[in-house]
Amino acid sequence: MGFVVIFGCLLILQGCTKGKTCKTSKHGAQTANLIVPNFIEIGSLDGESVENLFSRIIYEGEREVVFPAGTHSVELRYNDIWDIDDNDHEKIISRFITLRFDAKPGNIYKIGIDAPKDRESAWRLASHFNAAIVDARTGKTVSHSSGNP
Repeated sequence: MGFVVIFGCLLILQGCTKGKTCKTSKHGAQTANLIVPNFIEIGSLDGESVENLFSRIIYEGEREVVFPAGTHSVELRYNDIWDIDDNDHEKIISRFITLRFDAKPGNIYKIGIDAPKDRESAWRLASHFNAAIVDARTGKTVSHSSGNP
């Protein structure tokens, strides 16, 4: 019976997260979007959490955060699981960094970092995590660090 309840809850949550979009504001002329790859975890946007605990379990791929245009800070880190073999895996996590940027209305931004190709490169990325926020249309970096260690 417990399994049925848990399975039912997961199905309901999956329906809630199919859009892969977290809205801190309604889509509109005065909003901007940030596209986040599945291996990047957002700790907060302007000090408020935007991650759904179960969303990383239920779907893979890019996520989209919709927020009002203006000056923002986003806290993010590398966070992914790598298979070692059929029965074992390894979770690799970096420290959080905080980036500040000015979002223009109607613009789409993305996290400017390439996905690691193997566990060794994932460990290198996690130990020296340094990402940027870029304008998706121009490819220009729009963020600056907020004094992370």
